[in-house]
Amino acid sequence: MLDYKYVIIGGGLAAGRACDGIRKVDVEGTVALVTDEPHPPYQRPPLSKGYLVGKDGLDKVYLAGRKHYAENGIDVLTGVRATKVDADEHRVILGDGRVLAYGKLLLATGGQAKRLRIPGGNLARVFTLRRIEDAQAIRDAAKSGKRAMVLGGSFIGSEVAASLTRLGIEVTMVFPESRLLARVVPGELSALLHKKYEGHGIQIMPGIKPISLGGDEMVEWVELDNGQTVPVDLVVMGVGIALNTTLAQDAELDVDNEGAVMVNSSLQTSNPHIYAAGDIAAWPSFTFGKRLHVEHWDVARGQGLRAGRNMAGEDKEYTAIPYFFSDLFDFGFEVWGDLTIWNQTVLRGTLESGSFAVFYFSQAKIVGVLAVDRPDEERKPMQALIRARVLYEGLAARLQEEAVDLGEVIG
Repeated sequence: MLDYKYVIIGGGLAAGRACDGIRKVDVEGTVALVTDEPHPPYQRPPLSKGYLVGKDGLDKVYLAGRKHYAENGIDVLTGVRATKVDADEHRVILGDGRVLAYGKLLLATGGQAKRLRIPGGNLARVFTLRRIEDAQAIRDAAKSGKRAMVLGGSFIGSEVAASLTRLGIEVTMVFPESRLLARVVPGELSALLHKKYEGHGIQIMPGIKPISLGGDEMVEWVELDNGQTVPVDLVVMGVGIALNTTLAQDAELDVDNEGAVMVNSSLQTSNPHIYAAGDIAAWPSFTFGKRLHVEHWDVARGQGLRAGRNMAGEDKEYTAIPYFFSDLFDFGFEVWGDLTIWNQTVLRGTLESGSFAVFYFSQAKIVGVLAVDRPDEERKPMQALIRARVLYEGLAARLQEEAVDLGEVIG
Protein backbone atom coordinates (compact mmCIF):
# COMPACT_ATOMS: atom_id res chain seq x y z
CA MET A 1 0.00 0.00 0.00
CA LEU A 2 1.22 3.48 -0.91
CA ASP A 3 0.71 6.18 1.70
CA TYR A 4 -0.04 9.80 0.67
CA LYS A 5 -1.01 12.88 2.60
CA TYR A 6 -3.23 13.97 -0.28
CA VAL A 7 -4.94 11.94 -3.01
CA ILE A 8 -6.82 13.55 -5.91
CA ILE A 9 -9.12 11.55 -8.16
CA GLY A 10 -9.70 13.20 -11.55
CA GLY A 11 -7.80 14.40 -14.58
CA GLY A 12 -9.51 17.65 -15.44
CA LEU A 13 -9.10 21.30 -14.54
CA ALA A 14 -10.28 21.01 -10.93
CA ALA A 15 -7.87 18.15 -10.23
CA GLY A 16 -4.92 19.94 -11.78
CA ARG A 17 -5.62 23.18 -9.97
CA ALA A 18 -5.94 21.30 -6.69
CA CYS A 19 -2.31 20.23 -7.09
CA ASP A 20 -1.37 23.90 -7.39
CA GLY A 21 -3.48 24.77 -4.36
CA ILE A 22 -1.87 22.14 -2.17
CA ARG A 23 1.63 23.20 -3.13
CA LYS A 24 0.91 26.86 -2.41
CA VAL A 25 0.27 25.91 1.24
CA ASP A 26 2.16 22.66 1.76
CA VAL A 27 5.37 22.22 -0.25
CA GLU A 28 6.34 18.86 1.24
CA GLY A 29 3.20 16.76 1.75
CA THR A 30 3.01 13.73 -0.55
CA VAL A 31 0.45 14.02 -3.36
CA ALA A 32 -0.97 11.49 -5.81
CA LEU A 33 -3.32 12.31 -8.67
CA VAL A 34 -5.26 9.41 -10.21
CA THR A 35 -6.86 9.62 -13.67
CA ASP A 36 -8.15 6.91 -15.97
CA GLU A 37 -7.04 8.95 -18.98
CA PRO A 38 -3.54 8.64 -20.48
CA HIS A 39 -2.92 12.38 -20.13
CA PRO A 40 -1.82 14.73 -17.35
CA PRO A 41 -4.62 17.07 -16.18
CA TYR A 42 -6.13 19.19 -18.94
CA GLN A 43 -8.87 21.71 -19.62
CA ARG A 44 -11.79 21.05 -21.97
CA PRO A 45 -12.74 24.39 -23.65
CA PRO A 46 -10.05 24.06 -26.39
CA LEU A 47 -11.47 20.67 -27.38
CA SER A 48 -14.49 22.26 -29.06
CA LYS A 49 -12.58 25.26 -30.39
CA GLY A 50 -8.87 25.66 -31.14
CA TYR A 51 -7.82 22.05 -30.69
CA LEU A 52 -10.75 20.72 -32.73
CA VAL A 53 -9.92 22.89 -35.74
CA GLY A 54 -6.20 22.11 -35.48
CA LYS A 55 -5.17 25.64 -34.50
CA ASP A 56 -3.95 24.69 -31.02
CA GLY A 57 -1.80 21.76 -29.93
CA LEU A 58 -1.88 19.79 -26.70
CA ASP A 59 0.28 22.46 -25.08
CA LYS A 60 -2.85 24.64 -25.09
CA VAL A 61 -4.94 21.82 -23.61
CA TYR A 62 -2.68 20.46 -20.84
CA LEU A 63 -2.49 22.58 -17.70
CA ALA A 64 1.19 21.66 -17.45
CA GLY A 65 3.57 19.00 -18.71
CA ARG A 66 4.51 15.89 -16.78
CA LYS A 67 7.82 17.51 -15.84
CA HIS A 68 5.96 20.17 -13.83
CA TYR A 69 4.29 17.57 -11.62
CA ALA A 70 7.52 15.62 -11.14
CA GLU A 71 9.40 18.76 -10.14
CA ASN A 72 6.69 19.55 -7.59
CA GLY A 73 6.71 16.08 -6.07
CA ILE A 74 3.28 15.08 -7.39
CA ASP A 75 2.78 11.49 -8.53
CA VAL A 76 0.46 11.50 -11.56
CA LEU A 77 -0.98 8.01 -12.04
CA THR A 78 -2.46 7.96 -15.55
CA GLY A 79 -4.45 5.27 -17.32
CA VAL A 80 -5.77 3.72 -14.11
CA ARG A 81 -9.26 3.95 -12.65
CA ALA A 82 -10.10 4.46 -9.00
CA THR A 83 -12.68 1.73 -8.37
CA LYS A 84 -13.54 2.23 -4.71
CA VAL A 85 -13.13 4.67 -1.82
CA ASP A 86 -12.99 3.10 1.62
CA ALA A 87 -13.83 6.16 3.69
CA ASP A 88 -13.52 4.34 7.01
CA GLU A 89 -9.97 3.16 6.31
CA HIS A 90 -8.95 6.25 4.28
CA ARG A 91 -8.05 4.16 1.26
CA VAL A 92 -8.53 4.34 -2.50
CA ILE A 93 -8.51 1.06 -4.41
CA LEU A 94 -7.31 1.23 -8.02
CA GLY A 95 -8.33 -0.96 -10.93
CA ASP A 96 -4.84 -2.48 -11.19
CA GLY A 97 -4.94 -3.66 -7.58
CA ARG A 98 -2.88 -0.88 -6.02
CA VAL A 99 -4.15 0.69 -2.81
CA LEU A 100 -3.51 4.32 -1.86
CA ALA A 101 -3.87 5.48 1.72
CA TYR A 102 -4.78 9.15 2.16
CA GLY A 103 -5.00 11.81 4.81
CA LYS A 104 -7.23 14.06 2.70
CA LEU A 105 -9.03 13.06 -0.50
CA LEU A 106 -10.42 15.21 -3.32
CA LEU A 107 -13.07 13.91 -5.70
CA ALA A 108 -12.87 15.87 -8.96
CA THR A 109 -14.34 13.13 -11.12
CA GLY A 110 -16.38 15.37 -13.44
CA GLY A 111 -18.77 13.66 -15.83
CA GLN A 112 -19.06 11.71 -19.01
CA ALA A 113 -20.81 12.85 -22.17
CA LYS A 114 -24.36 11.60 -22.60
CA ARG A 115 -25.26 9.63 -25.69
CA LEU A 116 -28.84 9.64 -26.95
CA ARG A 117 -30.48 6.24 -26.62
CA ILE A 118 -31.87 5.97 -30.10
CA PRO A 119 -31.47 3.27 -32.79
CA GLY A 120 -28.11 3.64 -34.51
CA GLY A 121 -26.64 5.73 -31.71
CA ASN A 122 -23.57 3.52 -31.53
CA LEU A 123 -22.72 3.50 -35.23
CA ALA A 124 -19.22 4.53 -36.29
CA ARG A 125 -18.74 8.27 -36.80
CA VAL A 126 -21.35 9.11 -34.16
CA PHE A 127 -19.40 11.10 -31.59
CA THR A 128 -19.65 12.81 -28.25
CA LEU A 129 -17.06 15.39 -27.19
CA ARG A 130 -15.58 15.17 -23.73
CA ARG A 131 -12.03 13.87 -24.03
CA ILE A 132 -8.96 14.66 -26.11
CA GLU A 133 -9.46 11.48 -28.11
CA ASP A 134 -13.02 12.55 -28.96
CA ALA A 135 -11.79 15.82 -30.48
CA GLN A 136 -9.10 13.98 -32.43
CA ALA A 137 -11.63 11.48 -33.80
CA ILE A 138 -14.06 14.21 -34.87
CA ARG A 139 -11.28 16.15 -36.59
CA ASP A 140 -10.13 13.01 -38.42
CA ALA A 141 -13.68 12.21 -39.56
CA ALA A 142 -14.09 15.77 -40.83
CA LYS A 143 -11.13 15.31 -43.19
CA SER A 144 -13.09 12.91 -45.36
CA GLY A 145 -16.64 14.01 -44.50
CA LYS A 146 -18.70 16.72 -46.12
CA ARG A 147 -21.90 16.81 -44.07
CA ALA A 148 -22.29 16.80 -40.29
CA MET A 149 -25.23 16.98 -37.94
CA VAL A 150 -24.84 18.40 -34.45
CA LEU A 151 -27.48 17.26 -31.98
CA GLY A 152 -27.92 19.90 -29.29
CA GLY A 153 -28.39 23.66 -29.20
CA SER A 154 -26.47 24.51 -26.03
CA PHE A 155 -22.89 25.77 -25.74
CA ILE A 156 -21.10 22.56 -26.65
CA GLY A 157 -23.32 22.03 -29.69
CA SER A 158 -22.98 25.64 -30.80
CA GLU A 159 -19.18 25.61 -30.40
CA VAL A 160 -18.77 22.32 -32.26
CA ALA A 161 -21.00 23.51 -35.10
CA ALA A 162 -18.90 26.67 -35.51
CA SER A 163 -15.65 24.66 -35.47
CA LEU A 164 -16.88 22.09 -38.01
CA THR A 165 -17.88 24.93 -40.32
CA ARG A 166 -14.33 26.27 -40.08
CA LEU A 167 -13.14 22.85 -41.19
CA GLY A 168 -15.22 23.16 -44.35
CA ILE A 169 -18.05 20.88 -43.27
CA GLU A 170 -21.69 21.51 -44.15
CA VAL A 171 -23.42 21.56 -40.74
CA THR A 172 -27.02 21.05 -39.65
CA MET A 173 -28.01 21.71 -36.03
CA VAL A 174 -31.00 19.86 -34.55
CA PHE A 175 -32.33 20.43 -31.02
CA PRO A 176 -35.67 20.19 -29.19
CA GLU A 177 -35.67 23.73 -27.81
CA SER A 178 -37.36 26.52 -29.75
CA ARG A 179 -34.11 28.46 -30.29
CA LEU A 180 -30.34 28.42 -29.79
CA LEU A 181 -29.13 28.72 -26.18
CA ALA A 182 -32.76 29.02 -25.10
CA ARG A 183 -32.03 28.53 -21.41
CA VAL A 184 -29.35 31.20 -21.22
CA VAL A 185 -30.15 34.04 -23.62
CA PRO A 186 -33.32 36.04 -24.37
CA GLY A 187 -35.17 35.61 -27.64
CA GLU A 188 -33.71 38.62 -29.44
CA LEU A 189 -30.17 37.39 -28.77
CA SER A 190 -31.06 33.91 -30.02
CA ALA A 191 -32.38 35.53 -33.19
CA LEU A 192 -29.06 37.33 -33.66
CA LEU A 193 -27.20 34.03 -33.23
CA HIS A 194 -29.51 32.25 -35.66
CA LYS A 195 -28.79 34.89 -38.27
CA LYS A 196 -25.04 34.67 -37.65
CA TYR A 197 -25.01 30.88 -37.90
CA GLU A 198 -27.12 30.81 -41.02
CA GLY A 199 -24.79 33.42 -42.50
CA HIS A 200 -21.99 30.89 -42.08
CA GLY A 201 -24.02 28.25 -43.91
CA ILE A 202 -25.28 26.34 -40.87
CA GLN A 203 -28.84 25.03 -41.12
CA ILE A 204 -30.71 25.56 -37.84
CA MET A 205 -33.59 23.15 -37.10
CA PRO A 206 -35.12 24.01 -33.70
CA GLY A 207 -37.97 22.14 -32.05
CA ILE A 208 -36.96 18.83 -33.64
CA LYS A 209 -35.64 15.54 -32.27
CA PRO A 210 -33.79 12.69 -33.98
CA ILE A 211 -35.66 9.38 -34.11
CA SER A 212 -32.91 7.12 -35.40
CA LEU A 213 -29.52 7.01 -37.11
CA GLY A 214 -28.87 4.67 -39.99
CA GLY A 215 -26.12 3.32 -42.21
CA ASP A 216 -23.95 0.29 -42.94
CA GLU A 217 -21.48 0.17 -40.05
CA MET A 218 -21.02 3.96 -40.06
CA VAL A 219 -23.69 6.62 -39.90
CA GLU A 220 -25.12 7.74 -43.26
CA TRP A 221 -28.41 9.41 -42.40
CA VAL A 222 -30.49 10.79 -39.53
CA GLU A 223 -34.26 10.34 -39.34
CA LEU A 224 -36.03 13.26 -37.63
CA ASP A 225 -39.41 13.47 -35.94
CA ASN A 226 -40.62 15.99 -38.53
CA GLY A 227 -40.52 13.26 -41.19
CA GLN A 228 -37.23 14.31 -42.77
CA THR A 229 -34.27 12.02 -43.38
CA VAL A 230 -31.01 13.97 -43.61
CA PRO A 231 -27.87 12.46 -45.21
CA VAL A 232 -24.72 12.85 -43.07
CA ASP A 233 -21.10 11.73 -42.89
CA LEU A 234 -20.75 12.26 -39.14
CA VAL A 235 -22.88 13.15 -36.13
CA VAL A 236 -21.83 14.88 -32.91
CA MET A 237 -24.08 14.60 -29.85
CA GLY A 238 -23.82 17.63 -27.57
CA VAL A 239 -26.57 16.76 -25.12
CA GLY A 240 -24.96 17.24 -21.70
CA ILE A 241 -23.03 15.11 -19.24
CA ALA A 242 -23.80 12.47 -16.63
CA LEU A 243 -21.98 13.10 -13.35
CA ASN A 244 -19.34 10.60 -12.25
CA THR A 245 -20.41 10.25 -8.63
CA THR A 246 -20.30 6.48 -8.17
CA LEU A 247 -17.25 6.75 -5.89
CA ALA A 248 -18.96 9.43 -3.81
CA GLN A 249 -22.11 7.38 -3.41
CA ASP A 250 -20.14 4.24 -2.55
CA ALA A 251 -18.37 6.27 0.14
CA GLU A 252 -21.85 7.21 1.46
CA LEU A 253 -21.33 10.93 0.92
CA ASP A 254 -24.40 13.16 0.82
CA VAL A 255 -25.69 13.89 -2.69
CA ASP A 256 -28.58 16.06 -3.84
CA ASN A 257 -31.61 15.13 -5.94
CA GLU A 258 -29.60 15.66 -9.14
CA GLY A 259 -26.82 13.37 -7.98
CA ALA A 260 -24.30 16.15 -7.27
CA VAL A 261 -22.07 15.83 -4.22
CA MET A 262 -23.09 18.21 -1.44
CA VAL A 263 -20.23 20.23 0.04
CA ASN A 264 -19.99 23.01 2.58
CA SER A 265 -18.57 26.46 1.88
CA SER A 266 -15.04 25.08 2.34
CA LEU A 267 -15.81 22.36 -0.25
CA GLN A 268 -15.80 19.56 2.32
CA THR A 269 -18.27 16.75 1.80
CA SER A 270 -20.29 15.13 4.58
CA ASN A 271 -17.03 13.34 5.41
CA PRO A 272 -14.58 15.99 6.72
CA HIS A 273 -11.59 14.15 5.20
CA ILE A 274 -13.08 14.15 1.68
CA TYR A 275 -13.51 17.22 -0.54
CA ALA A 276 -15.28 17.62 -3.89
CA ALA A 277 -14.82 20.23 -6.62
CA GLY A 278 -15.85 21.04 -10.17
CA ASP A 279 -18.72 19.53 -12.12
CA ILE A 280 -19.81 17.14 -9.37
CA ALA A 281 -19.98 19.66 -6.50
CA ALA A 282 -23.09 21.42 -5.19
CA TRP A 283 -22.05 24.22 -2.84
CA PRO A 284 -23.91 26.80 -0.72
CA SER A 285 -23.94 30.25 -2.31
CA PHE A 286 -24.40 33.08 0.17
CA THR A 287 -25.08 35.47 -2.71
CA PHE A 288 -28.07 33.50 -3.97
CA GLY A 289 -29.13 31.85 -0.74
CA LYS A 290 -29.21 28.35 -2.18
CA ARG A 291 -26.97 25.55 -3.37
CA LEU A 292 -25.47 25.94 -6.82
CA HIS A 293 -24.25 23.22 -9.14
CA VAL A 294 -22.43 24.64 -12.17
CA GLU A 295 -20.59 22.68 -14.88
CA HIS A 296 -18.32 25.43 -16.20
CA TRP A 297 -14.59 26.04 -16.60
CA ASP A 298 -14.17 28.84 -14.07
CA VAL A 299 -15.99 26.98 -11.30
CA ALA A 300 -13.71 23.96 -11.77
CA ARG A 301 -10.69 26.25 -11.87
CA GLY A 302 -11.58 28.20 -8.74
CA GLN A 303 -12.92 25.30 -6.71
CA GLY A 304 -9.96 23.09 -7.54
CA LEU A 305 -7.54 25.71 -6.26
CA ARG A 306 -9.61 26.44 -3.16
CA ALA A 307 -10.11 22.75 -2.35
CA GLY A 308 -6.38 22.12 -2.64
CA ARG A 309 -5.49 25.00 -0.36
CA ASN A 310 -8.15 23.96 2.16
CA MET A 311 -7.00 20.34 2.16
CA ALA A 312 -3.54 21.64 3.02
CA GLY A 313 -4.90 23.52 6.03
CA GLU A 314 -5.96 26.98 4.85
CA ASP A 315 -9.72 26.47 5.36
CA LYS A 316 -11.31 29.45 3.60
CA GLU A 317 -14.75 29.66 2.03
CA TYR A 318 -15.41 29.44 -1.70
CA THR A 319 -17.43 32.59 -2.42
CA ALA A 320 -16.91 33.24 -6.15
CA ILE A 321 -19.82 34.15 -8.39
CA PRO A 322 -20.20 31.59 -11.22
CA TYR A 323 -18.59 32.77 -14.45
CA PHE A 324 -18.23 31.35 -17.93
CA PHE A 325 -17.36 32.49 -21.43
CA SER A 326 -17.87 31.28 -24.97
CA ASP A 327 -16.70 32.20 -28.47
CA LEU A 328 -19.10 31.51 -31.33
CA PHE A 329 -17.42 32.56 -34.58
CA ASP A 330 -16.46 36.21 -33.96
CA PHE A 331 -19.09 36.50 -31.24
CA GLY A 332 -17.54 36.24 -27.78
CA PHE A 333 -19.35 36.79 -24.51
CA GLU A 334 -18.94 36.47 -20.75
CA VAL A 335 -21.57 35.56 -18.18
CA TRP A 336 -21.62 36.06 -14.43
CA GLY A 337 -24.21 34.79 -11.99
CA ASP A 338 -26.90 32.11 -11.86
CA LEU A 339 -29.06 31.95 -14.98
CA THR A 340 -30.96 28.79 -14.10
CA ILE A 341 -34.12 30.81 -13.39
CA TRP A 342 -34.91 34.26 -14.81
CA ASN A 343 -38.01 36.03 -16.09
CA GLN A 344 -36.93 39.63 -16.83
CA THR A 345 -34.02 41.17 -18.70
CA VAL A 346 -32.65 44.66 -19.24
CA LEU A 347 -30.50 45.49 -22.29
CA ARG A 348 -27.63 47.97 -22.10
CA GLY A 349 -26.26 48.97 -25.49
CA THR A 350 -27.67 47.52 -28.71
CA LEU A 351 -27.44 44.14 -30.38
CA GLU A 352 -26.82 45.86 -33.71
CA SER A 353 -23.71 47.63 -32.40
CA GLY A 354 -22.16 44.38 -31.17
CA SER A 355 -21.49 45.95 -27.77
CA PHE A 356 -24.15 45.21 -25.17
CA ALA A 357 -24.95 43.70 -21.80
CA VAL A 358 -28.03 41.78 -20.72
CA PHE A 359 -28.99 42.00 -17.04
CA TYR A 360 -31.11 39.07 -15.82
CA PHE A 361 -33.68 39.25 -13.03
CA SER A 362 -35.72 36.67 -11.13
CA GLN A 363 -38.43 37.70 -8.71
CA ALA A 364 -37.34 41.32 -9.25
CA LYS A 365 -33.74 40.68 -8.09
CA ILE A 366 -30.71 40.57 -10.34
CA VAL A 367 -29.30 37.06 -10.85
CA GLY A 368 -26.77 37.52 -13.65
CA VAL A 369 -25.19 39.53 -16.47
CA LEU A 370 -24.17 38.58 -19.99
CA ALA A 371 -21.66 40.97 -21.58
CA VAL A 372 -20.43 41.27 -25.17
CA ASP A 373 -17.56 43.64 -25.97
CA ARG A 374 -18.27 45.96 -23.05
CA PRO A 375 -15.68 48.36 -21.55
CA ASP A 376 -13.33 46.74 -19.04
CA GLU A 377 -14.34 49.21 -16.35
CA GLU A 378 -17.86 47.70 -16.34
CA ARG A 379 -16.70 44.20 -15.37
CA LYS A 380 -16.31 44.73 -11.62
CA PRO A 381 -19.51 46.79 -11.22
CA MET A 382 -21.46 44.07 -13.05
CA GLN A 383 -20.28 41.51 -10.51
CA ALA A 384 -20.91 43.91 -7.63
CA LEU A 385 -24.49 44.42 -8.82
CA ILE A 386 -25.03 40.65 -8.66
CA ARG A 387 -23.49 40.35 -5.19
CA ALA A 388 -25.72 43.19 -4.00
CA ARG A 389 -28.80 41.48 -5.57
CA VAL A 390 -30.06 44.86 -6.75
CA LEU A 391 -33.77 45.23 -7.48
CA TYR A 392 -35.32 45.68 -10.90
CA GLU A 393 -37.64 48.40 -9.67
CA GLY A 394 -36.06 51.82 -10.03
CA LEU A 395 -32.82 50.52 -11.54
CA ALA A 396 -33.87 49.14 -14.92
CA ALA A 397 -33.92 52.55 -16.58
CA ARG A 398 -30.49 53.46 -15.17
CA LEU A 399 -28.95 50.19 -16.31
CA GLN A 400 -30.22 50.82 -19.83
CA GLU A 401 -28.68 54.27 -20.03
CA GLU A 402 -25.07 53.92 -21.23
CA ALA A 403 -24.24 57.41 -20.00
CA VAL A 404 -24.82 56.21 -16.43
CA ASP A 405 -21.71 54.78 -14.81
CA LEU A 406 -22.41 51.28 -13.46
CA GLY A 407 -20.18 52.10 -10.51
CA GLU A 408 -22.60 54.88 -9.59
CA VAL A 409 -25.54 52.48 -9.85
CA ILE A 410 -24.02 50.08 -7.34
CA GLY A 411 -23.02 53.01 -5.16
